[in-house]
Amino acid sequence: MFTPNLTYLVMKKILLLICIIGWSYNSNAQCNSNLPVTETFDTNNIGVCWIVNDGDGDSNNWYWWEYSSYYGGHKVISSNSFYTSTGALNPDNWIMSHAIDLTTFTTGNTIELSWKVRGELAGFSHEYYSIYAATNNSISSFQSSPVKRSEYVDEVGGAGTFVTRTMDISSLAGNIVYIAFRHHNSTNQYNINIDDVTVSTSTLGVEDFNKDNFKYFYNSSNETLTLRSSNLPIDSVKIYNILGQSVINKRSSTTNEDIDMSQMVDGIYIAQIEINNSTKSIKFLKQ
Repeated sequence: MFTPNLTYLVMKKILLLICIIGWSYNSNAQCNSNLPVTETFDTNNIGVCWIVNDGDGDSNNWYWWEYSSYYGGHKVISSNSFYTSTGALNPDNWIMSHAIDLTTFTTGNTIELSWKVRGELAGFSHEYYSIYAATNNSISSFQSSPVKRSEYVDEVGGAGTFVTRTMDISSLAGNIVYIAFRHHNSTNQYNINIDDVTVSTSTLGVEDFNKDNFKYFYNSSNETLTLRSSNLPIDSVKIYNILGQSVINKRSSTTNEDIDMSQMVDGIYIAQIEINNSTKSIKFLKQ
């Protein structure tokens, strides 16, 4: 089994303590509850908008971690099934989101949860985890919710490499909902990383987009998001940053729009395009 050095493990424990302290001093911070909701874990204050629960009681839990640039510079949440100091672990670790408001939506909307996951070490990535969505943030509510999925990280392409996963949570439209990740049924591997959690929506009117042969693409060379509608004019374009803040809100009456993103910082954005009273959400990376 791979054995990371003691300093590395001690630093992880320190960062977990920082997260807990951060929650104590930032409990009044605002967490974005309106769609699109995005969480990139770019800061170590995960305790502000997330709650951790050590279900197995071994004092090891989810924690925030920043990898050095040599290892990709990723900022993630992580949970271990092995520590050098203690050996193999049997985690039952939960991390649960703040409230997400879906009350303005109906089952006529398509609401999607997406996230990135990996096992840090390719040879020790047989990490099992579950993802839940429920209308209450109690563990019993998550476990009884029909909206959930369980899988081994390496079996979905996440052995040492981040893979994007999605889950439809449209059946919970009309409610306040919560998201939970659970690391369990794993032992003697190493750890699991989660990053770039997003909840976004598009309406059933997306068929209109398909009929209209709507297309889009982001050109990184000139930092422009291009939108093309074959027949119907684009009514509006709204773009949100990773904090859920509106950075562009543009009315339109043309079939073609080129949105200049050059003044925006690099990162993940969500664009909401309205055509003929139908809305489509797209996610793109500016870099």
